[in-house]
Amino acid sequence: MAMNMLRQTWWLSLLGVVLYYVARAVSKCRRMRGAKIPPGPKGWPLVGNALELASSNSTSIIRIFHQWAQEYGPITQINIMGAKQVILSDEKIANELFVKRGNRYSGRGAPHAVEYISMNQSVGFRPKDEGWRRQRNLMRSAVSITSINKYQSLMDDEATFTLHALLQSLSSFDNVFLRYAYSVLTTSMLGFSIRSESDPYIRENEDFTSEIMKAFRPDCFPSNLFPFLKYMPHWLVPSLRTMERLRVQYAEQMWSMRRKIETSVKDGSAMDSIYKHFLLTRGDYAVTEEESVHTFQGMIDGGTRSPHNNLLVFLFLMMEYPEWQRKLQKEVDQVVGKDRMPNYEDISNLPTVRAIVKEGVRYRSIVAEMGVSHCLETDDVYNGYFFEKGTVFHATFASILMDKETYPDGELFNPARWLEPTYPTYKEPLSVYPNCRNFAAFGYGRRACPGVDFAERSLVILVAKLGWAVNIRWPLNQNGNEARETLEYEPVPAPRPMKFGCSIEARDPARVGVIQRVAERLNTE
Repeated sequence: MAMNMLRQTWWLSLLGVVLYYVARAVSKCRRMRGAKIPPGPKGWPLVGNALELASSNSTSIIRIFHQWAQEYGPITQINIMGAKQVILSDEKIANELFVKRGNRYSGRGAPHAVEYISMNQSVGFRPKDEGWRRQRNLMRSAVSITSINKYQSLMDDEATFTLHALLQSLSSFDNVFLRYAYSVLTTSMLGFSIRSESDPYIRENEDFTSEIMKAFRPDCFPSNLFPFLKYMPHWLVPSLRTMERLRVQYAEQMWSMRRKIETSVKDGSAMDSIYKHFLLTRGDYAVTEEESVHTFQGMIDGGTRSPHNNLLVFLFLMMEYPEWQRKLQKEVDQVVGKDRMPNYEDISNLPTVRAIVKEGVRYRSIVAEMGVSHCLETDDVYNGYFFEKGTVFHATFASILMDKETYPDGELFNPARWLEPTYPTYKEPLSVYPNCRNFAAFGYGRRACPGVDFAERSLVILVAKLGWAVNIRWPLNQNGNEARETLEYEPVPAPRPMKFGCSIEARDPARVGVIQRVAERLNTE
């Protein structure tokens, strides 16, 4: 009797599973309305394409996605353990979906480790919910405040300090730029300047960020690809224990900074900053306390890494393309002369500087950036293809920023594409263009980087000063020949260039004197 009941239960369970999948298939067919499934690599039963990506880091995933896009076309679908993901390799399609249909495509498909460590509260990776909208409004307000003259002047001063520090230790360019990337942000956002690259604030953040960056890697956190692992006991899966440790550290880091600034505001010692402004006008913002600390931490995390990365790439490109260094120096000299450094008021008259910055961002993004994914929030049909709700979309910069129609010589570093009317990317007036607004490298639609103007200003002002002050060349080897290198990157998202040699020297003693006098004056103010 018991055996019969067991068999009956087993058959009913099996029937239930079969009926569930049949119902899903019928429902999907109806929802597809005759549309097709996008092409893509077949993958394996159950796991799909997960095995091909399981041991990949960010650099190799970029290559794999680019290869699939070339093989299957501008819309390529893959399957990760049953979850659909789509690779877009055409900017027109990315704009159509992420911008024009942004109300459907503005969700986030962050990896499990990222969601867990950030408690699903990080504005860059949080789902599109009311909390995200509140955080977004706070971030926009913060970035808009930094555009006023007072904060642009602070950025200008930080660039001058950086030049002065660089001339004191020309071989320490990596650390000098790292200090700038932090201090230009902490001065505006948190109200304190960082004078040394060995400052504990930088070291602690750098050590922690290097661990956080690995949260995107499926080879470090397998639950990013194999969802069943997140339900396993922590003692059985070491990466889950690591995630819990990082989650606790992340929370402590955010709240520690919040307590520090609150204390300084209360005792009257706080310098003007965006965080201070927020605390003093707290009632004007709808964000919760937890959302606010995540928002400010997100601006620090995202705002320090990108400028440092791009400044290092700028040095490399000036060695690799010396003709553009000469054009940079010529323009800056013509606009400001030899007796003063360029400042933020000169930027509208320096289109070559802005073009070099924008082209450097493009050049780096092709090989080093994946961008941040978008998640579809409802079924959709585009160009005859059916996309299922929950599908995660990736816009591949390796393809989009190399499109032959838009970038006919895309493999080259060529700022002329932003300056000369013969190129499809040219825009007028040159007092405004080129700039990085709505540039694919900074994302699309509602998920585009809200700090793009701040990031661009921080790069343009320092690049202009570097062009005015120094010569950048390949170092020489024992035989007196140029010791050329290949630019390589860390295997993580937003990767830094691996260390390379660079010879930097002042253009002439008179310019050194100008820098020293201005830096000394700023130190006494």
